[in-house]
Amino acid sequence: MNYLIYLFDTIKHYILADGVIIVLGILIASAMKAYIDPKKLQEKLMKNNKAGISSTVLLGALTPLCACGSMAVVLSFILTKMPWGPVMAFLVSSPLTSPAEYMFEGAFMGWSFANWMLTSSILLGLIAGFVASYLEKNTNFLTGQFRLANKPQPDMVLESFPISTVQEEVVVPKANEKHRRFLIELWETGIKKILFYFILFVSIGKTIEFFIPMDGGLPFLSSTNPFAPMIGASIGLPLYINFASALPLLKSLSDIGASQGAIMAFLIAGKATGIPVIVGMLTFIKIRALAFYVTFVWLGAMITGYLFQFVIVM
Repeated sequence: MNYLIYLFDTIKHYILADGVIIVLGILIASAMKAYIDPKKLQEKLMKNNKAGISSTVLLGALTPLCACGSMAVVLSFILTKMPWGPVMAFLVSSPLTSPAEYMFEGAFMGWSFANWMLTSSILLGLIAGFVASYLEKNTNFLTGQFRLANKPQPDMVLESFPISTVQEEVVVPKANEKHRRFLIELWETGIKKILFYFILFVSIGKTIEFFIPMDGGLPFLSSTNPFAPMIGASIGLPLYINFASALPLLKSLSDIGASQGAIMAFLIAGKATGIPVIVGMLTFIKIRALAFYVTFVWLGAMITGYLFQFVIVM
């Protein structure tokens, strides 16, 4: 009973906290599927990768969403057949920073730390987006890695004319048909997919957290240990980090000698991944895409930690 109450309260909290984003995601995804040709949209985004990737990185950096909240936006991206570049760019950048996190990090860890985190989040999102875009265009690595398949639905009315009058079928778009399609998509895409998978994602993650507590202490990461950033990234990888509750602990560790590079690596890996997040992501992306995401975050966290530690020492 305690578990069910915990799960219900958690889902309610996330829906209330991210309600505006979820509703916007549902409306945008439904409107795009009803009024915009997804193939043409995908072609334009593929041709204008820089604009698409940059826009989603800025969206991720400026929206106050954790990894769970980001999933509602990612689901709307996936269901409108957005290319992997913008999707991966948002997926990486969104949980790493936000205006509130920037202020918390500045207050607890210092403004150089906060500025470095903000810059790193944007750069990691951009790099992830461009690498994913390259893989999508030039390899089959990310082909078929979305689990949510869209069933083709007609959004045009075909009127056939006799061969003697016209040689081909004439495609006549119907405005009323598109409006009706939009209402259908609110249910099919919005409720049955975006909202359902968002709740499923949160439920899986919080179930794991309930039965496997993840608030245990962190090992001491000495600033004299050359492997500290790598250890920090590796420890952060399976943990789901709430930045507001983690920062006081990390500040304490820093005060007693823990490497700030290790702390940064730990924060990046912990905020972007974690066992609950990874298991939840498996509900809508497949193994290769997930492996790319986790590997990129781990390497990005480790490299960022080493670079920051080098700058501090210099």
